[in-house]
Amino acid sequence: MKKLLLLTSFSGLLFFVNAQKSQIQYTNKDLLNFPHESHVNSSSKALGQVIWSDNFDDTSTWVIDNDGQSGLEFGWNINSTNEGWWSGNGISSTSGGGNAELVNGNPTLNPGTQAQNVTYTLTTDSMIDIAALGGSNMCVLEFEQYGARFNDLQEVQISYDGTTFTTIGDNLDQSVLSSSGGSAYPNPMTKSINLGPVLGATPQPFYLRFSWTTNYPSQATNANVWITYGWYIDDVKITTASDNDLIVVNETWGTNGLQYHQIPTTQVAPIDFAASIFNGGSNTQTNVSLNVDINSGAYTGSNVPVTINSLDTATISMASPFTPSAIGNYAATVTLTADSTDDDPSNNSLNNVSFEVTNYIYARDNGQVQGSTNRPNGFQVGNLFEIFQDQLLKGIDVRLDGSTMVGTEVYARIYSIDNGNFTFLAESDPLILTSGDISTNLTMELNTPVTLTTGEAYLAVVGTFSSDMSVANAGTTDEQTSFLFREDDQTWYYTLNVPYVRLNFDPTISIEENNTVSLGAIYPNPTNNEVNIEFSINESPQAQIIITDLYGKEVYSKAYQYSSIGAQKETIDFSSLKSGSYFITIESGKSSSVKRLIKL
Repeated sequence: MKKLLLLTSFSGLLFFVNAQKSQIQYTNKDLLNFPHESHVNSSSKALGQVIWSDNFDDTSTWVIDNDGQSGLEFGWNINSTNEGWWSGNGISSTSGGGNAELVNGNPTLNPGTQAQNVTYTLTTDSMIDIAALGGSNMCVLEFEQYGARFNDLQEVQISYDGTTFTTIGDNLDQSVLSSSGGSAYPNPMTKSINLGPVLGATPQPFYLRFSWTTNYPSQATNANVWITYGWYIDDVKITTASDNDLIVVNETWGTNGLQYHQIPTTQVAPIDFAASIFNGGSNTQTNVSLNVDINSGAYTGSNVPVTINSLDTATISMASPFTPSAIGNYAATVTLTADSTDDDPSNNSLNNVSFEVTNYIYARDNGQVQGSTNRPNGFQVGNLFEIFQDQLLKGIDVRLDGSTMVGTEVYARIYSIDNGNFTFLAESDPLILTSGDISTNLTMELNTPVTLTTGEAYLAVVGTFSSDMSVANAGTTDEQTSFLFREDDQTWYYTLNVPYVRLNFDPTISIEENNTVSLGAIYPNPTNNEVNIEFSINESPQAQIIITDLYGKEVYSKAYQYSSIGAQKETIDFSSLKSGSYFITIESGKSSSVKRLIKL
């Protein structure tokens, strides 16, 4: 859709955690970095036969370069002793004995002393000659590892000259382990990389390298981006590949690239299913099909069958997208089939999908809360939504997790997209949270209803100017589809987490259009001295202006008497107040309206 294409102008990516740091995470995920595989050989060797291996019992077979650092707490070391701070026992590898371990200081005992601007490498002492060992390019690199991803970049590389190294795999397919979620690698985790596309038809001898550095070179002066939980390597081997091995590289579903787990009847649109499939075996695979079964046969669909040559990748999708027709739950079973029997079906399974057609709720999140998003200096976070039929929006829903503080001021906003920029359309009144607003589905009412237009995309967010709000995350998404605005640097970023922020089209939501007081423009905002307050009172010619600070302390209160109801304006001197955030409340009759002001 045209509006989504404009969002490539936003730079940066944030993977947000409850820890006191932002993590700007690159997504150049290498397509050769696959789950664990076992294969059938295309040559005379048997499936999974070992061509070359090393279990770190002989330290002379590897060359360590610790970039000028010394001591067991910095860089690579090879032994059978755990040196790191994070894991008590290290890797539980198949062979036991010696293993390679990467560490970079101890942030618990000595915070901030991590070595910076370093790249630690562990390289084979001699070249690996696959052809001389009786193998071909149809082979797989496999090793056992343990550790976790934080801010570090763990790469697997090869070189034909010992100088220029090419990355063939990394850790960017793993979740970030932090206080907001994620997990460590299984102990041990077997990682496999198909070498066929890398080595070519006639494989040349090559050096193998494991390399570690920060994933955020633009923040290299921040000691936190050099923290690592550690990286353990053992039982490295190259084995023969298989005859028939289709591998799912990635899979997608949704409408115009966005996944909606709840869809209001007014916004129902065709839903497509697609997958990128890599042929990691030596045989050409014919009649490869992606098959979708929704609600046990209520709908079935597939792509036009394709042929995938050895070591090629094909992206396939259903010939006809699925369009839901009624309110209810939909469960899609997705499978991959081909003429040949796959030697390793474990790496070509696809995820099943579920979604719901609702009356009013439009949700990108999957409803399964895992972790949350927060920032120390205030932020806005939310999701893009495409509109397929004009509709009046009155509310935005959010779920705030249990770490959110009672008394925090939050707000909701809706933005349109113009020339790659987010343009403000409407917002809710600030809401001071009570205990009943946290860990529940909270509807934020917009001050003014907004008509969302067919063919356009909009960003719905929930925000705060404090550090005490945490928005629940539920699911992950592609880049440039969910966004966060940081108050500290006044910059938009995109996030791979899906915030629990939804559009609510319920027409019965009470909007201030029925209120007897309406607080209009407040200017200048921010202000150094005087501020002008425009408001309207529609029931009584009396009003009271109350100003409170961020903690609810009243700093100004005055009653006003007017000759008639309708539009009013007052000017108040803020020069004697301290810098910070304040709330201006207009009370008239039984109604009130609140807006925020910043004093410089």
